[in-house]
Amino acid sequence: MPEGVRLFHRFDGPANAPVLLLSNSLGTALEMWDPQMPAFAERFRVLRYDMRGHGRSAVPPGPYSIADLGRDVLALLDANGIDRVRFC
Repeated sequence: MPEGVRLFHRFDGPANAPVLLLSNSLGTALEMWDPQMPAFAERFRVLRYDMRGHGRSAVPPGPYSIADLGRDVLALLDANGIDRVRFC
């Protein structure tokens, strides 16, 4: 993870299923996906996360860019040993 960035995240679904990465809209938290989780978690290992400055993730000093948010999610995948996802 980049310095000062700690992303809150959670996994749902079977550990051996393909990973589905769910990214939230700006200004929201990972709970926005709660209504869809029963269906997604049947077929996928679902990874949801709160972007920096959102939900339960760290709030490092700004400003933030879209490129920063993209690097954060790539670092999250690396930290969890994930090299392939379906991204939504």
